[in-house]
Amino acid sequence: MQPFDLTSGDQILNQNALANNASGMNLSVRTDLGTRVEAWRPGPGVTGDERFFCHGYALGTFGAHMYTVWGRFLPQVLAEEYEALGRVDIARNVAARDVLVWWLGATDAYHSAVVEQPVTLPTGALDLAQTRVSSKTGTGPLWVGLLADDVKQQYRSAAYIEVYRRHP
Repeated sequence: MQPFDLTSGDQILNQNALANNASGMNLSVRTDLGTRVEAWRPGPGVTGDERFFCHGYALGTFGAHMYTVWGRFLPQVLAEEYEALGRVDIARNVAARDVLVWWLGATDAYHSAVVEQPVTLPTGALDLAQTRVSSKTGTGPLWVGLLADDVKQQYRSAAYIEVYRRHP
């Protein structure tokens, strides 16, 4: 993802956008390949973990650029900037810093988290009962070192979970 830059054609789409009651603005930003997607940036009075939500943390866009990509645009970002390793039950060689994405359907990214300490089953698949992740719900607190299975229980309505690795 590229930094927000008005001189490169990025735009403020809405000055008064709320994310879970946190004030901010909607932006038009660019992927590394130049595709426009929408993101949310917190307002100046928003502090702490309220400044970002799961996708901003998992993709690293909040840390790098101070914005969070909206979920409906996550499929585009993943397609352009990440390699899909597959669903958690078949993905192999999952590593720390890979991203887990909970999907409600093929294009509805429900939640994302960062793998911190992957543990695999004898089959090579990720063991969610022992794998540790960092996760956050909306603008709530960031939780580091949660069991992936506990996060899975929180997002039970997801159809499936996939693993992604950022392109070098």
